[in-house]
Order: sequence, then C-alpha cells, then structure tokens
Amino acid sequence: MFLFLVAVAASFQLGAERENLDSLMLENIEALASGEGHVSIDCLGSGSVDCPISHVKVYLVSESGY
Repeated sequence: MFLFLVAVAASFQLGAERENLDSLMLENIEALASGEGHVSIDCLGSGSVDCPISHVKVYLVSESGY
C-alpha cells in the first residue's frame, strides 16, 4: 500500500513539473513570435497576397524593421 501511495505522489509531482515546463515553453514561443523592435509593413499593388494590415489582396508585402 505504501508503494502505491508513493507512486501516486510521484505521478502527481511529475505532472506538475510537466505543466510548468509546458507553460514556460508556451511563454518562450510567444516571445519569439512577438519579435523585437519595430516592424514596418507596406502592402503594394493588387494581386493574390493577403495584406496583414488591410486584409485585401495585394501584389507584395514588404516588412522592414530594426
């Protein structure tokens, strides 16, 4: 019985550690996705590419930043 309780406690501890790692990994992914600095986006012409600003079809999307 004692070994069963130890196994259950260890299982909960491992689950809690995994949840913390999942949360940390998600925060890191969000930080990478947000980028750094200022990004300028320009949408040019008329075409088949979605403009992330106006959500219309354009020929070219240009991104520049620092």
